[in-house]
Amino acid sequence: MQSLKLSVLDAFIDLRTRGFARPAAEKFGGAWLACFLVMARGNVLAAFSFEHAFLASVCGIVSAAVAVSLLAQMDRTIDSASRQATISAIATFIGDVFAHPSHFAPQWAEPTITAVVSGGIAIALWRAKRWAKSL
Repeated sequence: MQSLKLSVLDAFIDLRTRGFARPAAEKFGGAWLACFLVMARGNVLAAFSFEHAFLASVCGIVSAAVAVSLLAQMDRTIDSASRQATISAIATFIGDVFAHPSHFAPQWAEPTITAVVSGGIAIALWRAKRWAKSL
């Protein structure tokens, strides 16, 4: 019979071999880019400021944490574009709500638009990875 200490260590080794760093980096990047583009409201050149980058980083960090917490509970052997888009959209919505107040009239409008953009980025990244594997 294994001791509790050994079982806990085995669980951490299992997490490391499954690799949450890459999905976290992908979700951070997608949420950061989506938040940065939507927050710019069409004027991308004026958005290149420390404040915008900082708020997009907060959105990305929270989104990556939410995405990893969701992925840790899921069967990661199944992978689909709709699943990646859904995880990205939900995580980005939560991240954008925490990052800053909405710039648009209803409070939920900007996080929703940011989530849709992030979902689109996740689908594009998923398809690009599939295409790269096929080469």
